[in-house]
Amino acid sequence: MFAQRSFLRIFVLTPGFFQTHYLLKTPVSKETGSREFFMIMRNTFIAYIFVLFQFICLIYIGMSGSILSVSVNGLLVQVAGLVLGVSAILQMRIGNFNVAPLPKAGGELITTGIYSVLRHPMYLAQLLVVGPLVVDYFTWPRLIALLILLIDLILKLHFEENNLKRQFAEYEEYMHKTWRLVPYFY
Repeated sequence: MFAQRSFLRIFVLTPGFFQTHYLLKTPVSKETGSREFFMIMRNTFIAYIFVLFQFICLIYIGMSGSILSVSVNGLLVQVAGLVLGVSAILQMRIGNFNVAPLPKAGGELITTGIYSVLRHPMYLAQLLVVGPLVVDYFTWPRLIALLILLIDLILKLHFEENNLKRQFAEYEEYMHKTWRLVPYFY
């Protein structure tokens, strides 16, 4: 019982308190009981590990140099990333949006606008905003942070898609009609 209480305290202190709080109130069947509960908690823990690595990389890149590109091309790529990110958030709607790769209970699958082409435009937007910073203000640690961010986002999107397939029956069909991250490439 002590291990369960310690485990729960970790999530109460995270930005996902309300998500975790909701998951704790989710009824579990008597047959699976604690196994189902720990699967939910494991999923939540993994989701926030992805978010932690993502934020660490973004903060490091942002704080280890300028946040604006010095080249015109770099600025154009950053502006495109900002426009893509803001439009993706507006189309997703704040109430449907979640930082963690966990679909919100009662959430809606958005398949229009930019989401009719890309399944993860917010991830692409992040890469477009920080990529020029690494190129313009190159250091090896910044490049490593960008590569870790890229790997993290790819793993995170696969994790998120598995969760979305479980929540939305139509997600599998939606996957066949759209690109994951980069149109005509991936």
